[in-house]
Amino acid sequence: MAVMLASTVSCGGDSDPSPGGKGGSAKPVTTPSAADAKSDKPKVDGLVTLVNTNLSVFDVKTGKETVDAFLPHDAKPNVWKREAFSPDWRNVVWTTGEGELFIGDYTDVGRGNGLYGRNPSRIAGTPTYSGGKPGYTQPRFGPDGTRVYFLANDETVYSADPKKPEDRKKELTLPEGSFSADDELTWDVTAAGSVVKTKAVKPAKTLEATSADGTKTIVHTDHGWFLKEKGSSAEPKLLFEELMDSDGKPVAADVGYGLRLDVIGWY
Repeated sequence: MAVMLASTVSCGGDSDPSPGGKGGSAKPVTTPSAADAKSDKPKVDGLVTLVNTNLSVFDVKTGKETVDAFLPHDAKPNVWKREAFSPDWRNVVWTTGEGELFIGDYTDVGRGNGLYGRNPSRIAGTPTYSGGKPGYTQPRFGPDGTRVYFLANDETVYSADPKKPEDRKKELTLPEGSFSADDELTWDVTAAGSVVKTKAVKPAKTLEATSADGTKTIVHTDHGWFLKEKGSSAEPKLLFEELMDSDGKPVAADVGYGLRLDVIGWY
C-alpha cells in the first residue's frame, strides 16, 4: 500500500477566490458534463481503510490488499469518511486549502490499483469567504448519490448537483454561536435527503468494523485481527496477524509519519 503525504494551504479572509488568482486553484478543471459517462468502479468487497491520501480494501479472510487507490493529493482531511464517496464508490468529493469543492471519478489502472480525481470538476460555484473562514469544508454525498452536501464558512450547509457546476442550494443555517471544526460534525443528512442539526461529535479513527448484517465484528489487537460473533461466548477467532499490501509487505496500524490506519467499514 503506497502512502502519499499531502500538504494543504490555509485560506485567509482576503483570498482572491478566482481560479489561478491568489488563493485560487491552479489545477486543471473540467466541467461535470463528463459525469454522465460511467466511470470505472473499484471492487469494494472487504475491510475498507484510509491512510491520509490512500484508500485500500483488504480481503477479510486473508488480510491481503485487493484495492489500492490514491485520493487527490490536495484534498483536506474530511470528517465524513464513507460518505465522501458516492454510494457506488465511483466518485469522491473533496475540498482544498483554498476552500473550493471538487468531484472526481475513479480510474482503474490495473491489478487492483487506481486513483480518484484524475480529471477533477469544480462544483458549487466559487466560495464566498467570510471573516477569514475557510470557504467550503466537510463535503459528502447524499444517501442516493444525486447531490453533494457541504458546509460553507463553518455556518451554512448547502447542497449541489455535481452535474451542474454553478448549482448551489441553501439547506440549513446552523444556530448562531454554533461552530463546526474540521474534525467535528454538527449536521447530517437524513435518508430522505433533509439536512438536520445534530449534537456535536468528533468521529475517531478506529481499527474495527462490523458486517452489514450486524452479526460479526473484526477488531485489531496487539496480537492480530480477530473475528467476534455477536451473542457468542466463544473466544474471538484469529483471522490473520497482519494486513498485507499488494507486494506482500505487512501494513502496520501505525503507518509512520504520524499516520495511523483508519478502518471506515466492512462492505
